[in-house]
Amino acid sequence: LFDLEPSSTLSTDAQMTPRDLALELGQWDLDPCSSPGSHILAHRSYQLERGEDGPVLAMQLSPNVRTFVNPPYSAVPPWIAAYKHTRFCFLLKLDTSTKWFAELYAATALILIPRRRVNFIPPPGVPPEKAAAQQFPHALFYAHAEDATDAIRELCWHWRVEH
Repeated sequence: LFDLEPSSTLSTDAQMTPRDLALELGQWDLDPCSSPGSHILAHRSYQLERGEDGPVLAMQLSPNVRTFVNPPYSAVPPWIAAYKHTRFCFLLKLDTSTKWFAELYAATALILIPRRRVNFIPPPGVPPEKAAAQQFPHALFYAHAEDATDAIRELCWHWRVEH
């Protein structure tokens, strides 16, 4: 397999999940990749702006914590390693050629593929048409299929994973 991770750039790492998608995803216990303007509905969040390192803080979490993870695309593997023990939902590009895909797939019960492009909110100064995340399809990887809301299921193709 080839590692096709993009290089670390502001346009790939600082994009936020759009509000409409955040509402469709429903409530989560934790958003470890949050930012001050995040729309994710989470009881708790970790933010680098507050000095909180999401992968390091994951070690203290129980397996029952429902975690929404939209990690920096320049460093996906550490986030998968840190949160695959939780009831995760990862929002990532749909790219089976990456090194991280096999590890995440092995821990996933359901993959939902949005029928429309995810229009991420780019960081200040980056026009939406230049945002790298807009340029490829995405998927929602769920550790537990029952954590996917009816609203998000209606908007996606379903890829069931049997282990």
